[in-house]
Amino acid sequence: MKHALLVIAALALPFSLTACSKQTQENASATADSAAQDAAVAMDNAVEATADAADATAETAGAVVAGTAINAADAVGDAAAGATEAAAEATADAAAATEAAATEVAADAAAAQ
Repeated sequence: MKHALLVIAALALPFSLTACSKQTQENASATADSAAQDAAVAMDNAVEATADAADATAETAGAVVAGTAINAADAVGDAAAGATEAAAEATADAAAATEAAATEVAADAAAAQ
C-alpha cells in the first residue's frame, strides 16, 4: 500500500508542477502585456507633453519677438520725435537770429539817413 501511494505521489508531482508552471507562464504573459500597455501610454503622454512644450516655447518666442519689435518701434519713434523737436528749435533760433540781424540792419540804415 505504501508503495502504491508513493508511486501515485511520484506520478502526481509532475502534473501539479506542469499546472503550476502553466499558470506562472500565463501570469508572466499577462504581466508583460500590462507592462507593454503601460509603456505605450507613457510614450503617448511623453509625445503629447513634448508637443505642448514645443507649442508653449513657440508662443513665448513669438511674444518676445513681438515685444522686441514694439520696443524697437517705440525707440525709433522717440528718436524721430527728438530729432523733429531739435530741428524745430534750431529753426526757431535761426529765425530769431535773422530777425535780430534784420532789425539791426534796419536801425543802421535809419541812422545813416
